[in-house]
Amino acid sequence: MTATTPDSFTPTPRVRWSWLWTQKRDLVWNLLPFWLGFAFVALLFATRSLGPTADNPGWHFSIAGREVQVTALMLLFYGPLVDAPHLWATIARTYTDREEWATRRRLFLGSLLAFAIGPAIILLPYVISAVVPLPPNVLNWGWLFWLAAFGFYTIFHINRQHWGFIGLYKRKNGDSANALENRVDSLFFTPAIWLPYFAMFTAPWFLDLDGKPLTSMQITVGSTTLGSLLHAACHVGFLVSVTGYVLFQVSQWRKGIARNGPKLVYLATIVTLYYVTFALHPRIATFWVLITGTGHCAQYHAIIWAYGRKKYAVKEAQKVSLPARIFGNVWLYITLGVIFGLVTMQGPGARFFKNLVAGGLQTSIFSHAFAFLNPGAGFDLGIKVAAALVSGVRLHHFYVDSKIWRVSKSADLAKNLSV
Repeated sequence: MTATTPDSFTPTPRVRWSWLWTQKRDLVWNLLPFWLGFAFVALLFATRSLGPTADNPGWHFSIAGREVQVTALMLLFYGPLVDAPHLWATIARTYTDREEWATRRRLFLGSLLAFAIGPAIILLPYVISAVVPLPPNVLNWGWLFWLAAFGFYTIFHINRQHWGFIGLYKRKNGDSANALENRVDSLFFTPAIWLPYFAMFTAPWFLDLDGKPLTSMQITVGSTTLGSLLHAACHVGFLVSVTGYVLFQVSQWRKGIARNGPKLVYLATIVTLYYVTFALHPRIATFWVLITGTGHCAQYHAIIWAYGRKKYAVKEAQKVSLPARIFGNVWLYITLGVIFGLVTMQGPGARFFKNLVAGGLQTSIFSHAFAFLNPGAGFDLGIKVAAALVSGVRLHHFYVDSKIWRVSKSADLAKNLSV
């Protein structure tokens, strides 16, 4: 008599590998751009001793008598070719869709106030000073606050997207209903993703808004400054978080509880990249937007495109809508994204636009409303207001994006994302 195995028996996998789309597509869009970030980090670190980028022979050289500064070109074209198209993706997903307008009209109209927030914050001290004179150094507080708040909101937005992708991988691999797993993931992700960022601010090489490093704070504990202690605490906290999470994963695996392969690969990639980008060297931290932002934009395009292709798939007898046309032609999608970047001053032309706005504000408004400013100071204020106005495109994207990707609250969204 031959022993047989019941047909219903299926061995539990030790590691689950359910990808959002396919293994190849996930690797290309969700992981490869961040892996290329490691290559850029290595290149920056290898050339760290060759001098600043302005005269570094690895980044600044001459061709046929013309000066070429690689980093300047990268930053110039990053806006319209990489960053702005992903801002456009949100517009294509929302403002072009009549159904979205029907359900989110208040959000779409109210979110346009994002363009006024930066200018209002910057101008507030000047408006107050026109009524009750303030010390000259106080006038710049609005600009400094805007820089700090906008920078924090930017990294908060990117980090929330990372957490969103972790959530999608959890849904695809069946551990989103595990309360312990959810708790441990959350407790690990928050410090692991934020501590490198704060390690940068407390590093001895990071200059604060007053031009001095936080490590120069006069508050001391023994012979060590408070800034140095905070910097060391960020590194220790990060390493403790990573160690604890690794031990938890190993423990669960040894118990026979299947592990979430894509989630762990994604977490290992993002967390490690953040640490080497923000926490270790000023030359690398200077380019954090390029190192981490490129992957952020790439994965956003991937999920927008997957969502758009599924939601707006045209049936034979169906009338072709505007979003169906956009998501039905990849070249149209790309072209409109680049045009959006140029029109919203996210690249070439931005300096001309800011100077034009600054000159107009100084001549028509500031010279009368803020008579205590000389023309040069008024023009400088106008440049700051214009810069905040341009940044309103990103601020608008951050806010709208936070409202439209709540998978747990929308069955239709979950369906179109195949999760």
